[in-house]
Amino acid sequence: MIPIVLQAPGSVYVTALATYSETTIANTILLIMLLALSVQVARKYFLRILRKFTLRLAADIWWLLFVLIRDASIFLVVLMGFMLFWPGTYQDFAIAVPFQPIAIDFFAMALVLMLLKDTDEDRFYNNLLTVFVIIGTSLYAIGTIFVTESAVQLAVLPPTVSVAASNIWGFFNLNFNSMNNPALSIYTFYVGIGVLALCGLIVTVYSFMDGAGKFSEPKPNPTIKETANPQQSQPLQTVQLPFPQSTPPPASLSRKGNENAAHNSLIHDLVQRIERIENGGKKPKGKGGKQRVIGKPQNKAGKAGAQGQDETEKS
Repeated sequence: MIPIVLQAPGSVYVTALATYSETTIANTILLIMLLALSVQVARKYFLRILRKFTLRLAADIWWLLFVLIRDASIFLVVLMGFMLFWPGTYQDFAIAVPFQPIAIDFFAMALVLMLLKDTDEDRFYNNLLTVFVIIGTSLYAIGTIFVTESAVQLAVLPPTVSVAASNIWGFFNLNFNSMNNPALSIYTFYVGIGVLALCGLIVTVYSFMDGAGKFSEPKPNPTIKETANPQQSQPLQTVQLPFPQSTPPPASLSRKGNENAAHNSLIHDLVQRIERIENGGKKPKGKGGKQRVIGKPQNKAGKAGAQGQDETEKS
């Protein structure tokens, strides 16, 4: 007598809902990867647009948007990618092994690199971050297109054509599908979870290092001169632009046509700080290798503007 196994009607819907959720998350990861790659590759575009801003606040918001999208995208990829390291997931739907799990490992290494080094101030580490993101996105895209989506192409094959004879689609489906190659799935799981464990160990050790989590008081800005008498010190530092106060400022400051105006603006300081990576991490210097002092006019136009403001106040 053949035993009859009764299955609860609701379990079928639960399994279908779990599979649908896992495939949706897996496809969403690829979109977030493409977003992170696009923002990281378009870094020079963000810098070029940054030079066009004449307000420090607008420039700060623009650069904050770039950093927020890039860092948040990489973090979300690693967070959602943990789903690919659950052993039961390898038999729920077609996971591209070793493409997709190893891609998550590359994004985890990119996340650790951003934690340990300032990738926006060093050319080498910025290029290394770009390489990690490109490799991770490429591996995940190849696995999604040729393995996860191969079932769609194999479903339309004629009955006389076997899966093994269906060229590239059949090759990827038979060899790199987690449901068709359990041995490769196991090895991929061990390697992928090992890399994630190593990244987690590095982050943990770094967080407990001396000075890594120490909170210190902010250091004073060396470019701002403080007065000897505390009562005469002003809480706010202003910059005198190189035109009189009565004259309305121009709509935009040309970087080539008016170097003195750009030199005295705060946006120029922000561009110089961000462009250090273009000079190999070296700090740009002004005239004579000295840093300029905020709040002190640097040219004749600035002095004329200051004299005009003093006359206005006296009158």
